[in-house]
Amino acid sequence: MKRVHSSVTLLLAAFAAPAFACINAFDSQLVEAQANRLPQLVAGLEQKHAAASTLETSNDLAVARILTGKYPEAIALLRETEKKFPGSAKVAANLGTALELSGNDTEALEWIREGVKRDADEHKGSEWLHARILEAKLEIAKNPQWLEKNRVLALDFGNDEVPVVPAILPITKEGRLRGGDDLVEDIQIQLEERTKFVKPPNAVVGDVARSLGDLLYAGFDVDPRRYYQQAIEYGAPGERLIRARIERFAKDHPKPVQYAPPAPAAVNAPVPDEVKERRPEMRPSSLIRIVWPVAALTLVLGVAGLFLRKRRRVAEAAEREAAMQRALAARTHETRTISS
Repeated sequence: MKRVHSSVTLLLAAFAAPAFACINAFDSQLVEAQANRLPQLVAGLEQKHAAASTLETSNDLAVARILTGKYPEAIALLRETEKKFPGSAKVAANLGTALELSGNDTEALEWIREGVKRDADEHKGSEWLHARILEAKLEIAKNPQWLEKNRVLALDFGNDEVPVVPAILPITKEGRLRGGDDLVEDIQIQLEERTKFVKPPNAVVGDVARSLGDLLYAGFDVDPRRYYQQAIEYGAPGERLIRARIERFAKDHPKPVQYAPPAPAAVNAPVPDEVKERRPEMRPSSLIRIVWPVAALTLVLGVAGLFLRKRRRVAEAAEREAAMQRALAARTHETRTISS
């Protein structure tokens, strides 16, 4: 899911909205405080847009309409904005969001894909999963049993008690997932936003939670049970296997290590002792690829430094010799002058 893109997001996003609206809600106190101010904010945006119809004012007003449940009005305004200011990733994302909220998943998927095409880094690059979720919803609409043989993320972790990393994902020789933190973060972002407002049962949400549990178990060997329990709560298919994996992990890991994603540098709070982060182990080859360039650069700089110092000493010696010659010549001249 994508956050609605708007300069007023900080205030408007606090208003309660379905998770798949790509709108983040904050803590309950902030939601309550800002919801009371929403009518005034919307009125101000209406006036601002009427005075100057720009990309920013149009998008902001559309966001306000989405947040207040006025989906047809938001869609109409976003279509008009797209014609006036074509090519905006935030307009595409918000139009996809409004269409999904109105029940038009087919066109919503088209605009979410367009938003990704315009700027794949939006929402920390997790919008590919938003598109995948919409694709799954459309498949389920055609075949209600689709999830019984398919997964939203199209990842197969096997049918054993211990899941295995899918062959399409890069793994180390020790069987650990390589470079999997971004994938875990993308799933967490989308899952967190949907579960705030999409209540059980919801098989799509359940399947995404199950995949995250499998990914943590197979790729990092850290505790997946939180997401497995969430998957069961939301009604993910394959409950028997999920429970078997919960039991197996508990048996093999009496004191499991919890997974914690890296915190942003600006808010890097200390991690409690009971919640430790485990990363995939770095292979020697990876370490060599990092150390060798640094060592080579250090050697080159060292040799260059020695060469420059030697040149400087030679130049200084030459200068001293020249000075001595000048001084000797001067004394000789003085001697000749006195003698004459």
